[in-house]
Amino acid sequence: MRTDAAAVRHRTWFGWRQLPATVAAALVVSLAVLGLRDPLASMASYTAALMALNQLAPPLLLLALPPGICGGSENRLWGVLLDQWAGMTLFVGLSIAIGLPGVFDPSLANALYAAPLGVLELVSGLLFWAQFMPATRCIRRGWLAGALAWVGAMPMTVVAVIWMLSPVVLYTPYLDVICRWNIPPLADQKWAGLVMFVAGLPIQLFGAWLILCSKPDLGGRSKRAQAF
Repeated sequence: MRTDAAAVRHRTWFGWRQLPATVAAALVVSLAVLGLRDPLASMASYTAALMALNQLAPPLLLLALPPGICGGSENRLWGVLLDQWAGMTLFVGLSIAIGLPGVFDPSLANALYAAPLGVLELVSGLLFWAQFMPATRCIRRGWLAGALAWVGAMPMTVVAVIWMLSPVVLYTPYLDVICRWNIPPLADQKWAGLVMFVAGLPIQLFGAWLILCSKPDLGGRSKRAQAF
């Protein structure tokens, strides 16, 4: 009976372990939404808000989930949402599309920027981080999960470096705008690149930790996870 009671407590959705993560996630999302109200005020501050939704809020939200989500992933919906290749493809594609819109057809780029970027960043971040967090991780091998984190984070890092090193402003809406910090657009873009670079470090460090330190096998996972 004590074992059953302990299991029930361990699976409580909002126990004392989940509450701090839930509160922190709500605070991050709220502050990020405030930062998205005026995109042209500053490219750096707008990037910071997007990165908060993409890289800070997702792990906090996932920490608030009960354990064993992946254990029921035979459900078709969970299988799609927690598919590692779908999550990485969306994450990488969105990183490139938002960071370097010039590589896409102008009509596609305009359609993307007409969409709610904050929501897209949050969803892609959740699906990507879900591959590595305890409640939703379905990849058994630690080195494989870590490698996936590194490969998925690389495009965002490359975009950040391009923003920092580019001699020209890459986003035409910012060409003739003096940002709220009273600095020219090119300097603002370089600061935005630095913000993105720093925001991408946690997932890379976490990936390195998974490769070097985590256990190679996650017992008790679903049949779908056994292939990985």
